[in-house]
Amino acid sequence: MPPSWLFPIFCSPLRRNTDQEQDCPIIVPRLSWIVSPIEKTENTPHLHRHADATPIELFFDLFFVANLSTFTATHEINNVNALGSYIGFLGIIWFTWLQVTLFDIRFARDSIFERICKALQLGAMVGFASAGSRFTTRVRGENVWAFQSLSLILAGSRALLAIQYTVNVFFVYKDMKPAARGLLYTASVLWLTTILYIGMYLAFGQAYGIRDRIWTVWFGLFGIEMWTVMGVSCLFSGIGFQETHLNVRMGLLTLIIIGEGVIAITRIVNKMVRPGGWTKWSFVHILGVTASVVGFLDQSPRKARTDQTQYLLWQVYFDASPGRHLGRVSQQLWAQLHFPFHVALILLLEGSQILALTLDVTLKLKYLAETFSFVCEEPRPSTERAVELIRSTIADMEIPFSRGATQEWTAISSLLESLAEQALCPEPTSPVDSLGLQYTEDLLNDLMGNVTAALFSSMDITPSKKVDINLLDNQQLLQMYMKVLAFVYMYFFIVASLLMGLFTAFLLLSRRHEHWLYQVLSVTTRVSLGIILASLVSFVSHFPLAYSFMTSPIILYAFTLTLLAVLLVDRLLDGLASRRAAAGRRKRNENIQLEHIASGRGMMAVDPHPASESHFDRAVSLTCSGDSGCEGPAQEISSIDGNHSRLSSGLGVMSTPPLFPLQTHG
Repeated sequence: MPPSWLFPIFCSPLRRNTDQEQDCPIIVPRLSWIVSPIEKTENTPHLHRHADATPIELFFDLFFVANLSTFTATHEINNVNALGSYIGFLGIIWFTWLQVTLFDIRFARDSIFERICKALQLGAMVGFASAGSRFTTRVRGENVWAFQSLSLILAGSRALLAIQYTVNVFFVYKDMKPAARGLLYTASVLWLTTILYIGMYLAFGQAYGIRDRIWTVWFGLFGIEMWTVMGVSCLFSGIGFQETHLNVRMGLLTLIIIGEGVIAITRIVNKMVRPGGWTKWSFVHILGVTASVVGFLDQSPRKARTDQTQYLLWQVYFDASPGRHLGRVSQQLWAQLHFPFHVALILLLEGSQILALTLDVTLKLKYLAETFSFVCEEPRPSTERAVELIRSTIADMEIPFSRGATQEWTAISSLLESLAEQALCPEPTSPVDSLGLQYTEDLLNDLMGNVTAALFSSMDITPSKKVDINLLDNQQLLQMYMKVLAFVYMYFFIVASLLMGLFTAFLLLSRRHEHWLYQVLSVTTRVSLGIILASLVSFVSHFPLAYSFMTSPIILYAFTLTLLAVLLVDRLLDGLASRRAAAGRRKRNENIQLEHIASGRGMMAVDPHPASESHFDRAVSLTCSGDSGCEGPAQEISSIDGNHSRLSSGLGVMSTPPLFPLQTHG
C-alpha cells in the first residue's frame, strides 16, 4: 500500500497562498500596438509557439460553425443540386478558415493590430452567412448579388492576410532572412488572388454575361493559396508547421463540427418524442441516430474519452490523431485531408438526420393506421368520438403545415369533416352499407395519403414530378417518397465508406501501430468495412430491398456497428502490442542482469514488474562484499525504458540492500 503522502486518499480543493505570493502585486500585461512573432533566446531566433489554441482562435472557430449552422438550416440535402451547393459553400468558409489558421498558428501574437485584423476576419465570416442563403450551384439573375458579395468578401479576406504577412516580413527580415523571403512570396500570391477575386466580381456582372458555373474557379484559387502557403513553409526554414498546434486546431474544429451534429440530434429527439411521448420504437430510433453520430470520436488511447455512442465517432477520429510529431509532408497531407473529411462528416450527420426523420414518418403513419383499425373494431366508438381520435392523432404529429404543406392541410380538414357526416365502417349487410363502407375506405385512404404528403412536404421532400396522390394507395405513396429519398440513402453510405477510407489515411500518416503486422491488420479492417458500406448502395437497384432497409431502424446502426468493429479490432491490437512490448522489456532486463552477473561486478536491482509501466526509470545498484557496503567506484544503470538503457559512472555508498543481493568476492 503506498504511503498517504505519495497518493493521498482525499485532497482539498483549496490552495493556500504563501506570504510571498500575498505580498506580490497582480501584474496585468500591457497590450501592445503590435508584437514581433520572433522569440529571441540564447539559441537561434525562432517564431513564438503556442502549445494550445488561444481564446481568439476558438472564438473564430465558433463563427465558422455558426456560419455552417445557418446555411444548414436553409438547405436540405435531398438532391444533387442541394448537395453541390452545400459542398461549395462549405469550401468557401473552410478554406478561408484554413488560411487564417495557417497564419495564426505561426505569427499571431496578442496585440491591438492582431485584434483589429481578427475583428475584420470575423466580419468576413458574418458576410459569408448573409450571402450564403442565396448560394446555389448555378448563377442566375436573382442570386448574382450573392456571388458578387462572396467574391468581394473573399478579396477583402485575402487582402487582409496579405497585409499581415507583409507586416511580418519587416519583423523577421533582420534575424530570419530566408523566412522573410518566404513570407514575401506568400504575400505576393495572396495579393494576386485578391486581384483575381475582384475580377470574378466583375465576371459575375451583367456586362460580362452570367456564367452558370464560373464560381467553381474559386476552388482553383483556394488550391493555389493552400499549396503556396504550405509549399513555401517547406522551402524556407523557420516558418514551417513543426512544433505548431496545427494538429490541435484541426482536432478542435472536428470536435466543434461533431458538436453541431449533437445539437441537431437533440432537435430530432425532441421531434420524435414530443408528440406522443416515449415508445419502444422511438427509443430504438433515437438510440440509432445518436449512435451514428457519436461513433466517430476516439481512436486514441492517449486522449480523454467522451461519452457513450458519440464517443464512437469521436473515438475513431482521435485514435487516428498523431501521437507524435509528423514529418513536413505527412503533417501537411494530414491537414489537407481534413477538408474532404469534414465534408464527409457533415454530410453523414445531415444524412443520418434525414433518415431518422424518415423513420419517424413511417412510425407516425403506422400509428395513424392503427387508429383507423381501432375505430372500425368492436365495440366501435361513435362517429363523433372516432373522428376526434383521428383528429387528435394527426394533431399529435405536430406537422408544420406552413412549410410547404398548406394544400394538404386544407384537404385533411375537408376529409375529416366528410368523415364526421356519416357512420364509419358500417356492416356490409346491404348494398347501401357496402357502398358506405367503400366510401369510408376511400376517405381514409385519401386522408392517409394527404398526411403522408404533408409529413414529407414539411421536410422539403417532394417528388420531381407532380403526382395526384388520390390515385395512389398508402403503400404506393410511401414508396414514391422513399424513391425520392433514395438519393439520401446513396450519399449517406457513399460518404460513410469515404470516411472509412480517410480514417485509413489518417492511420497510415499517424503510424498508430509500431509493428508492421498490426498496422496491416488495422488498415485491412478499415478498407474491408469501407467496401462493405459502399456495397450497400447497390440496394437501390432492387427497390423492395432498399425500401425494407430504409424503413427499418437497422439502417441507423449500420455505420455505428462498423465503427464498433474498428474500435474492437484496434483495442485487440493494442492489447497484443502491449503484451509484446512487456515481454521485450522483461527479456532486456533479464539480459542486463545476466551480463552483470557474468561480469562479476556486483549485484543488481531489477523491477520485478516491468510490464506495469510503459516508461520508467530504474536504478540498478551494484555493491561489493561486506555487510555494511563498500566505498569506491560503482556502476549505475539508469533511465531504462522500453527502447534503450544508458550507463553512467559515479561514486557512492550503498545505503539500501538490493532487491536481488548477489555477493561477489575479489
